[in-house]
Amino acid sequence: MSKKHIQPAIAITAACCMAIFSTIGFISCKKEKADQMGSTATIGFDVAAIMNCHKENNQYPSQITSGLEGTWVWTSNTCYWTGDTTFTPDKHVVVTFSDAGVYKVFEDSKIESEGTWKLSQVDKDIWSLNTEKPSKYLNGYIWLCENEVVFFSSYIDGCDYYFVRR
Repeated sequence: MSKKHIQPAIAITAACCMAIFSTIGFISCKKEKADQMGSTATIGFDVAAIMNCHKENNQYPSQITSGLEGTWVWTSNTCYWTGDTTFTPDKHVVVTFSDAGVYKVFEDSKIESEGTWKLSQVDKDIWSLNTEKPSKYLNGYIWLCENEVVFFSSYIDGCDYYFVRR
């Protein structure tokens, strides 16, 4: 190969390499939005274990409030009275809670519900959420254990929605 043919070949190779590395760099640096985070496969959840953990670790409302802050992804639910159990949700649901008392529920990347939230005491050690707009995902008692939360409403013929922290 002559010098005349080598220089264009090097230029083409360099351009291709730069394009490939730029594309890889762009893809790996892309930030994920909260409403587009992937779901986690699960085979179920142990409500009793989460409830016991919650009662041991959340003695004060401030612990529940700070524990809820962040992003949560729905992974499964159980509706005891109808017998329906979902281990692979048919919708991608992400909930965010901020320390300013603001929440957003995304269902398939669209806002299902948003507004303000605060804890409401139901009984001595039992809490639920008061939300500005209703959401079926956030009904019932809150059972929070580290990176898991269940919104437990089967006691009123509803469903229990299980989320994991992202």
